[in-house]
Amino acid sequence: MVVRVGAVRERAPAGSSFALLTRRLAALVLFAALAAAAAGSSVGQTAGQLQGASRCKAPKQLVRFNAPLPNMRRALVNRSEFRIAALGSSSTAGTGASSPRMRYPLRLEAELNRRFDPDRSFVVSNLGVGGQLASDMLARMPNEVLPLEPQLVIWQTGVNDAIRGVPLPQFEATLGHGVDLLKSRRIDVILLDLQYYPRSEQVPGYLDYVRAMRKVAREKDVPILHRFAIMKHLIASGQFTPPELLAADLFHLNDVSYGCLSTLLADAIEDGLAARSRELVKEAMAR
Repeated sequence: MVVRVGAVRERAPAGSSFALLTRRLAALVLFAALAAAAAGSSVGQTAGQLQGASRCKAPKQLVRFNAPLPNMRRALVNRSEFRIAALGSSSTAGTGASSPRMRYPLRLEAELNRRFDPDRSFVVSNLGVGGQLASDMLARMPNEVLPLEPQLVIWQTGVNDAIRGVPLPQFEATLGHGVDLLKSRRIDVILLDLQYYPRSEQVPGYLDYVRAMRKVAREKDVPILHRFAIMKHLIASGQFTPPELLAADLFHLNDVSYGCLSTLLADAIEDGLAARSRELVKEAMAR
């Protein structure tokens, strides 16, 4: 589907009431278009795309954000290029993918560019480094993330912290500091929690790190994509077997799971924008 945004381009004299009305109408056009997209138009999708999406079904509560993306909405109205930084470890770097183009950041970029107005260009930078802890990623933010001036950072972390036994309070504090830093620069943050794999629940405290990420997301009012629960559901529901969803080591992701991740993440982003647009349209109609 293609969401047409930014159709209203005419400028009115600065400071006039007409200019204010024009800006408000432009915003409503944007939000209404996003709401229509979320309703499920499938125009322009190929049979292959539909078939792939149908194999990655997860409960709505796992693919719905409970926190806003204010800077993303603002950027979609005011900018032609939208920059996203994908920060993470091996799941972001793309370990297990058959080629660079099969890694999730590049596939997410393609998904977003397919769904939104062609006048809007999404660029997703892959800042994944295999084996890193959350603290390593926090240390990289000033020199590697902030200079990109992204409107959104997708922060994938937690697996290595759990495996190496980083104390939970330290892990939570690191996440909190990172989110605060990004939000202070008016950068939206989406947390991407730990992957599910057959041996994960045998790792001492693994689920505690999953819960810790949910706690930080709730306290800092940022969205989180529940990757652990989604991957576990994809296997438990019979949509995939572990060898179909994971690389040969049954730990890292593969082309299939990277595809599911990029599609479901794009779904969540699109729905998150449309949910707010529906609220604004209802408010405007009620006046």
